[in-house]
Amino acid sequence: MKVVKLALLGFAAATFAVPTLAQEYMFTYSKLFSQMKNNAKEGHEDVKVGFFFVDADSKTLCPIEKAWMEKEEHYEELPASPINELVVPLDNNLKSANPLVFVHTPQDKRCDFSMVVMTTEPMSGKVTYAEVERLLPQMQVMLEDLGGMFASWFTPDVEGITLEFAPDMEGVISYSNGDSVALENGKAQVRLSDIGVGGYMTLPGETIRILPYLPGAK
Repeated sequence: MKVVKLALLGFAAATFAVPTLAQEYMFTYSKLFSQMKNNAKEGHEDVKVGFFFVDADSKTLCPIEKAWMEKEEHYEELPASPINELVVPLDNNLKSANPLVFVHTPQDKRCDFSMVVMTTEPMSGKVTYAEVERLLPQMQVMLEDLGGMFASWFTPDVEGITLEFAPDMEGVISYSNGDSVALENGKAQVRLSDIGVGGYMTLPGETIRILPYLPGAK
């Protein structure tokens, strides 16, 4: 089995992917920490950096079969996530120790590592304009924090959210103004202006992930 080491540097967009044919991935904790530390900053309490693996063919999330940290004789298994997120603790002591982080994904899938800005909580049922409006500046701040000193010059504006449900979920997102948008492969993009000031949208189920919608991104 091959081992691929990924250096996580210069993430300035909502997602970042490194293609590989391996099913075992190895990271240094310090590189993950350099991105996770943004989760502890003030100004974006409802959003965070999340780590995932995405099937290169279907673009769906790859299952994480096992994940753990190790250094010399020390070993700690990382908790499983119901949404297949790589959950790594944010800890200054671990940064100093800098263990290796290993991840196993299915051998029959070609998975790409992906870092995203996402909400800390899912959404379901009725979601108001104000709830979505609250998220957008937080997502903008997080993206710019990840991009570094000059990121505000080139980071596209967050104009809405991308809602991700189970890949096999069908249905529509209905707006209070009578409009609607159908899910495509379990996903839909919603501009804040689609909902309208004082309005709301009704979701067909609970989301798995909520990411920034950046229509100006190239």
